[in-house]
Amino acid sequence: MTVHANPVSVNGIEIPADLINAEVQYHPAASLAEARYEAVRSLVVRELLLQRAIALGLASRVTAMANPDSVIDQLLKQELRTLEPTTQECQTYYQNNRTRFLTQPVYEVSHILYLAPPDHTQAREQAQRRAQETLDLLKLKPAMFGEIARRDSACSSSGNEGHLGQITPGQTLPEFEAALVQMQPGTLCAAPVATEVGYHVIKLHHMAPGEQLPFDVVSQWVADHLRAQVWKRELSQYVQILAGQAEIAGFKLQGADSPLVQ
Repeated sequence: MTVHANPVSVNGIEIPADLINAEVQYHPAASLAEARYEAVRSLVVRELLLQRAIALGLASRVTAMANPDSVIDQLLKQELRTLEPTTQECQTYYQNNRTRFLTQPVYEVSHILYLAPPDHTQAREQAQRRAQETLDLLKLKPAMFGEIARRDSACSSSGNEGHLGQITPGQTLPEFEAALVQMQPGTLCAAPVATEVGYHVIKLHHMAPGEQLPFDVVSQWVADHLRAQVWKRELSQYVQILAGQAEIAGFKLQGADSPLVQ
């Protein structure tokens, strides 16, 4: 992944160092060296495409440098011919990836939060004890949930008797969601649920499971997805061909999936 210190050029046209430095910001990576490599790779690919557009008479050098994105778009529309996926191909993809087309489950939930920082052992122990005491009481007197939530809960939902409303996966903490998956509607959690903010006593009111979306509903998305995959493959092959015909100095273009400039 090392970018050589020598000047980088494509068919004798140098890519200025200041342009490379400016491009680095668009390629976040684990290290500066990796980000710089991706920046140079992107600029080399752009230069290859612009030179091809100029060779085909689609633009002059001045026009290409002033409007690189539009010139490249024009080039790719002319040079790449992406085949439309067939209905059978779309149906096959749908059948092989059915889990991608499930709606998210919806939970209607209330909770009582006993606040405790993750690094405060004494506070965590106290919060767990209070949560367990509340849970034991609610198993005997479930109607007291709202009253205890108003009095004890450290969550803003306390003003609404602990009611969080309808939530879907991704809206709460992972441990909270994991507990919901194990619960049945109309029940309390089996034990206080620990998260990074403290301990929760959870009540699951209702749950609407995720549903399988039929093919007719997602067919356009599937077609667009397959079309994009084919186009990406064609672009990679096209860039490889251009790179094989070019003289690239100061940089080794690795891989077949060289991205365009962002």
